[in-house]
Parts: sequence; structure tokens; C-alpha cells
Amino acid sequence: MGEVPSSSLRRVVITGLGVVAPNGIGKEAFWQACVDGRSGLRPISRFDASNLPSRIAGEVQDFEPQQFGLTPQEIQHVDRATQFALSAAHLALQDAAYSTPLSESAREQTGVYMGLALACVEAGERMCQQFNDYTKDDEQASAQLLLPHSAASSIAAHHQFYGPCSTIATGCSAGADAIGQAFWMIQEGRAQCMIAGGTDASISYGVQNAFCVMGALSTAYNDEPERASRPYDNKRDGFVMAEGAGVIVLEEREQAIARGAHIYAEILAFASNCNAYHMTALPPSGTPLSALLRQVLSDADIALRHVGYINSHGSSTRPNEIAETAAYKTVFGEQAYHMPISATKSLIGHPQGAASAIEALVTALVLDEQLIPPTINQEEADAACDLDYVPNTAREANVDVALTHSSGFGGVNSVLVLARPDWMHA
Repeated sequence: MGEVPSSSLRRVVITGLGVVAPNGIGKEAFWQACVDGRSGLRPISRFDASNLPSRIAGEVQDFEPQQFGLTPQEIQHVDRATQFALSAAHLALQDAAYSTPLSESAREQTGVYMGLALACVEAGERMCQQFNDYTKDDEQASAQLLLPHSAASSIAAHHQFYGPCSTIATGCSAGADAIGQAFWMIQEGRAQCMIAGGTDASISYGVQNAFCVMGALSTAYNDEPERASRPYDNKRDGFVMAEGAGVIVLEEREQAIARGAHIYAEILAFASNCNAYHMTALPPSGTPLSALLRQVLSDADIALRHVGYINSHGSSTRPNEIAETAAYKTVFGEQAYHMPISATKSLIGHPQGAASAIEALVTALVLDEQLIPPTINQEEADAACDLDYVPNTAREANVDVALTHSSGFGGVNSVLVLARPDWMHA
């Protein structure tokens, strides 16, 4: 792909938000739960987890895909993660008032990028259990259930979007990576509108057992699941598996203004790198993350003093959060101690490939609402995590520029820089 001169790069804005999360479906219900500090974590109900060390998760409750425009055939032929993605995309397009069907030329300029981590695993386990009942009639449904590209291609097919369509599989940073690469497509003039985000539905016996064996999941709060995800707290003992989807509508700014769209935020920059250190852990120094933060702020042409909020990866994993904190201090210095930072995973658990997309959505709402949701379950701060992690209570704020940071399997770090619309020109 040839490099586009910076003078011709186009501005990209966020005009629609759609979310399916353990603590709420739809932007309004989800945002209110976040602001209120309401957890979506509960005992696992999708399978018998009674013999596992960790028996809790962030399951999406009362999900009825037909309410979000899915046809009976789509519901039958795609897995739960793709149903989440289709539903979140429906909500995002509705929120953006980006009405479909569009003209042929508009559909050619509209694409879909989606991120995922373990989206096909639950369907694969179920199919293995039903293998002996296989019939020829199941062939098409079975193939689509296992396709990692199903979420992106299903959204494109449902809405007849003919633009760029791709799937990003970088684990827990996949949603942010999909949004970031969709941002580049519009910025470089290769699309006018992109539907982007992440989805996952990997709450299954096999996945839960695997993460238990790794010692990654919380086991101390099976009787109090709402307290289990506690980023930066001294009593945290691992993350909580979750599911869901976050989808954002990105548009070229002039198009959005011309059609009178509500603009939540402008995307200023996206960057990613690799720790080249460990499959899941950050280096204790946080050095690769520090380098990435500096790079993305340089790309955005933003001074440190402009950053007023960070939505952190904050998964309730002790070593990683210590490394995150070290990176923030290295980059921001004294400012790090006075800058609010909050962790959405305290409220919803860790929905894998959907996590960073939902966190980007939260960051856009922070800029739009000038309100910061809390990091709940902060009872005894870890001495090594001594920054302002907005404990337990939402906070009014005056934020012009915000970052959202995520880390994915394989050591991927990703950062998006979002700004209040036209803040530089106010």
C-alpha cells in the first residue's frame, strides 16, 4: 500500500456507537450502568462450572438477536459472537442515523473491520459434542459457525456494504486494532465510512478450564462475582472471562457534517507495537508501552498536557497493571499522578476481542458526556499502582483529549487517541 502524503489525509470522526455488554445492551443502558458503577459479573449459567476453580463470568443477559434486525436464517447460521456483532452494528448504525439501504456508490465506500480473539471456540466445542448427529443439512451452518471472518462478512452482507472488509485477530487488542485500521482507511481516502469494532463469545467449559489451568482467572470471589474484577486493587487475583461486542461508526468528517450527524469524538491517531517478550505478560518496566504512547502522541501532534484521561487495559492482572502504571509514569511524569485513569473491565470483566472496542466506545462517551466512569472494587490500592484510577465513583471532568490503551495475546499493544470535536479550533 503506497503512503499517502500527510497534507491529503482526511479527518475521521465517530458518529455511531453500538454495544452488547454484560451490564447493558445499547449505548444508553450500558453507559448508565458504567456511570452507576454496576457490575455485569454473575455465576456462569451457560454450562455447569461447578467443578472449576473459577465459576463466574460476564455473560450477556436477556439477549434476543431478533430485536436487532437479525433474520431467522442469520440466527441459525452464525455463532453467538457474530450475533453480538450484527446486533451491535445495527445499534451503531441506528445511533449514527446512517440509514440503510444506501445508494450503490455509498455502499461501495462503506466497509467493515472487526476484531476477535476466541470467537469461534464456543461454537466449535458445541459442534464437537454434536458431531455424531451431523447431517448434510448442517453443512452450510457448520462452516459459517467456524469462520473467524464471519462477524465482519455477515455485517457487510446484511447491509450490502461493498467496501473494505477484514478481520483482525490480535486477541485482547483486536477491537482497537480494527478501529485503528478502519481509521487509516478513511484517513487515506480508501473509504468514506467504516463499521469497526470487536466481538467475542468464548464463555465455554474448555476456555474457562484452560484459563483456570493457566492461573489467569479470579477464584477468590465465586460467591461475590460483582467484586471479582478489581483492577489496581491489592486483593485482585486474576481477570474474569466475559463476552460481548462493541461497534463504532467512523466517517470522513466533512461527510458527517454534511448530513448533520452527531459527532462524539474525532480520532487523531492510532498506533500499535509488540512487546516481543511473552504471550500474555508485559515487560515489568513497561518500556514497549512507553515507546508506543510517545509514538502515538507524536503522530497525533499532541502535547502531554493536552491528555486529560486514559481508559486503561486494566484487566485485574497484577504484573501487567504494575507495568502499565510504570509506563504511564515514564511518559507523563508528574502529570501521571493528576490524570484520571479508569478501567472498564472492572464493570464488565474481560470480553477478549470485544474488550478494546468497548473501551474505545467508553472513551468516546467520556469526551461527549464529560463524565468518567469509575474503576470499581478499589478497596485497597496496590502500592505499585499509585495513580488516580477513579476509584468506585464516577467523576465529572473537563477532557479535551483521551487515550485508550489495550494489550493483546502475543504481546501486542495498541493505543487510540480521541479528541472532543473541534477542540483545537474552539
